Amino acid sequence: MHLLLYNYFVRARKNYSMLDELDRLIIFIDKEYNKLDKNWKQSEFFIPINQKRKLVKDISEDNKIYETIINYRRFINDKHLKIKMSLDKLNLTSTINSRVKALNSIEFKLENYMTEKHNYGKSPINKCFNDLYGIRIIFKENITFDDVNNYVRKRFNRKLKCINAIKGEYVATHIYFKKDNKSFQWELQIWDKNHEETNLKSHEKYKQAYTRWEKENKGGESG
Repeated sequence: MHLLLYNYFVRARKNYSMLDELDRLIIFIDKEYNKLDKNWKQSEFFIPINQKRKLVKDISEDNKIYETIINYRRFINDKHLKIKMSLDKLNLTSTINSRVKALNSIEFKLENYMTEKHNYGKSPINKCFNDLYGIRIIFKENITFDDVNNYVRKRFNRKLKCINAIKGEYVATHIYFKKDNKSFQWELQIWDKNHEETNLKSHEKYKQAYTRWEKENKGGESG
């Protein structure tokens, strides 16, 4: 019994440490996201597109939608280094990575959503392009979807969308930041060390798929 209690308190202490770091990271991302979303909507490149009502198939019929996606990607890319430096200043013990979605990955995802698998583009744009900017935290200890979801629901009062992203060998929780339906979402991936290797292999398979697609369709040029 004493051993069970000890193990319980050890796990509780580890969870508290991880959730404390997650809390600091979420607050930081939320602040940066809202600030840049406001700046984006005040820029000359912003076009109000209801990403919940507009479908992926509409992109091929309205070039302004695609231009807006690319312009937002460029806008965030210009801010990426500053965000990364600010992330480093959080001094978290967990590993933090961030990235702007590559152009070839955007094109691959767009074409993939135009297949039968995604009902030939009859999916909302905000479902397809929900990760133009992504941040990843990798905890040293195992953390479950329930751990994260319960904490986020209580701490942030359903403000954030928390998704169990387990698919095959990929084990993660994703949190999405969105101001409104005319805002592009940011994605926070939550991993742990126990699943880091298999998650990276899963991402590598996806990367190989769009690299192969790129060679077949773009002559091997990289974006």
